[in-house]
Amino acid sequence: MAAGSLAIAVALVLVGCSSIDRTDGSDATKDSKDTIGTAPGKPEELGSPIASRDIQISDSGKLFPVKVELYQLRRDSGFVNLNVRMTRTNTTDSPDRWQIGSAFQGETISLAFSGVTMIDRKNRKRHLVARSGDPDATPGQVKYLASSGLSSVFVEAGQSVDLYAMFGAPPDDVTAVDVVIPRVPVFENVPLG
Repeated sequence: MAAGSLAIAVALVLVGCSSIDRTDGSDATKDSKDTIGTAPGKPEELGSPIASRDIQISDSGKLFPVKVELYQLRRDSGFVNLNVRMTRTNTTDSPDRWQIGSAFQGETISLAFSGVTMIDRKNRKRHLVARSGDPDATPGQVKYLASSGLSSVFVEAGQSVDLYAMFGAPPDDVTAVDVVIPRVPVFENVPLG
């Protein structure tokens, strides 16, 4: 199913479709793991995380402890799929919810997981999240091939959210990249499968 979705995304990018929307699933109750959000290929199907970082996210004057888990980067039809799971690690019942919103938009203007970049040290190149639509679109009109609609994603204590981003693949001889996620310490030398 993930391969079929990727093929559709690639076809739409190539024909210049104006948007690609993925639902974030935040309104639906997921399985017993209290996971919200979606990614191409759920992390359970991607194996174990290859790296993690414990961070604190500030939102509306409150600090939320979050564990960021990175899964294996995978090449597929000229793209690289990046999947992460973010889990609120405070176990006490807290009425406060973390609204992801623009936390990971970086320098982009979006409510998406669009500020993520991959650094190819070998070729000294920074890869941005792939996008679809009109290349002359204003920043607020750009559609990214990444988790979007994050203003409506709220994460409660003990809950997780799965996020994804897609990139144009570096040359085949690039076997590792650095993954840079806004607000998260850099994941260095991540193997590229």
